[in-house]
Amino acid sequence: MNDVLLHSDSKEEDKRGADVSLTLDANLQKEAYDLISDFTGSAVVLNAKTGEILALASSPSFNANALEEDWEEINKQDGVFYSNAYQNPVAPGSVFKLVTSKAILEAGIDDEEVEDNGKLVINGQTIRNYGGTAHGTLSFEEGFVKSSNVYFMDRALKLGGLALKEAADSFLIGQDIKLDFATITSSFNLGDYEDNVIASTAFGQGETLITPLHMAMITQSVAGGGEMLKPYLIKSVVNGRGKTTQEGKSEVLTKTMEKNIAKRIREVMTEAGDSYGLKTVGDGYEIAAKTGTAERGDGYNNAWLVTFAPADDPQYVIVLNRLKTKEIGKSLALIAESLYETLFEE
Repeated sequence: MNDVLLHSDSKEEDKRGADVSLTLDANLQKEAYDLISDFTGSAVVLNAKTGEILALASSPSFNANALEEDWEEINKQDGVFYSNAYQNPVAPGSVFKLVTSKAILEAGIDDEEVEDNGKLVINGQTIRNYGGTAHGTLSFEEGFVKSSNVYFMDRALKLGGLALKEAADSFLIGQDIKLDFATITSSFNLGDYEDNVIASTAFGQGETLITPLHMAMITQSVAGGGEMLKPYLIKSVVNGRGKTTQEGKSEVLTKTMEKNIAKRIREVMTEAGDSYGLKTVGDGYEIAAKTGTAERGDGYNNAWLVTFAPADDPQYVIVLNRLKTKEIGKSLALIAESLYETLFEE
């Protein structure tokens, strides 16, 4: 499937009437796929300044030219015929805290500390921090960096379901987003606005489902000062007569937040990246990040890592996920670091 994007294994000359050029960086696309090929998941890389898609890798994948020959083996693999990068919305876990953080900051309730004893009991349901850890008294910054579910549940209950839904709406969660190569979907549902549903949704364990490409758009809007750019994959289309009939360009899709709100989230993501032990890349650039570990309910996790770099002047966004794993989001750090090193070498 990744070969189809790159046309890397085509054995015949292209006989179509038009030449299509993509924004993908062929070397980066190959590296991204190689780095995730041992597990089910995806890697998305965006130019944070333009919205160009530089890599869109999904695993498992297959060689389109060997489809008939390898059909039996290919057909055994779960999810091989769709892209985990943009066609498979899954629970986001704590990377959804970017959305909840925006709501907290806009409401001005970030200046109140929260006592985290490791769990909250809401409507008879006990909801815990990951691993059951109690973090003690937390500020907004500490709640984000330590990824306290209790902090975000407490703040979401103070906000109320409507404010949380408005925050999700601002990032186009629950809406179809038509791009130049596909329409991406997501879902957001607070039901009857019960407190336990609001609380779970605040840290990405409710009924919210989202794709890595959409999470990359959300991350890019934080990196870009509150403007969500429309990702594009088609650089240009030139017809048989040599005329350019389509040309990709940078386009603002929507405004998600004010610049000062985006700045605060960038700052806490930078602190979080440092706390995860992410190495500096390129010429000493820091990586801003947020991890997520969504519990699937079957004993496995969906691990997430959303990032941008340099932290103080974002050029690139990288979002990774690994599905049905015992690993946590932090386990994806080495992949992100490797991809950033490649980007900053170019």
